[in-house]
Formats: sequence, C-alpha cells, structure tokens
Amino acid sequence: MAIITINIPANITNRVIDGFAKRYAYAPTLEDGTANPETKTQFAKRKLIEFIKQSVREAEIQDATNAAATTAAASADTDIQLT
Repeated sequence: MAIITINIPANITNRVIDGFAKRYAYAPTLEDGTANPETKTQFAKRKLIEFIKQSVREAEIQDATNAAATTAAASADTDIQLT
C-alpha cells in the first residue's frame, strides 16, 4: 500500500482546514443541537479522502464508458449489414 503524505505549513494549516470545512459545510453542532463528535480537522481529512476516491471512480467510469462505446460502435459497424 502506498502512503500519501500532504505537508501543510503550520502558518496556513488553519486556513486549509477552515477552507475545507466551509467548502463542504462542516457543522460544529449537529441538527439535534449536540456537539459534532467529528472535529474540523477530521472532517477535512475525510472530505479529502472522499474527493480522491470520487475522482478515481469518475475517471474509471469514464474510461469504461468510452471502452464500451467503442466496442458497441465497432460491433454495430461490422455486425449490421444493410443493403
């Protein structure tokens, strides 16, 4: 397994975490009014992991879609003979 490490300079750590929290709508309190057990830092890390997974998923789906379309087109071109 590969390990990916992202080093964020100490002077911008809060800025990065706050940016992720705002971008993905982190809530410090839950709908029932209790404190969110997930910290802003944990939330930012989870969202970053989700972003990476979603990016890979979308790329692989696009590749599979393109391959299937190419196969279907080639099959239609060779299998369907109309005169």
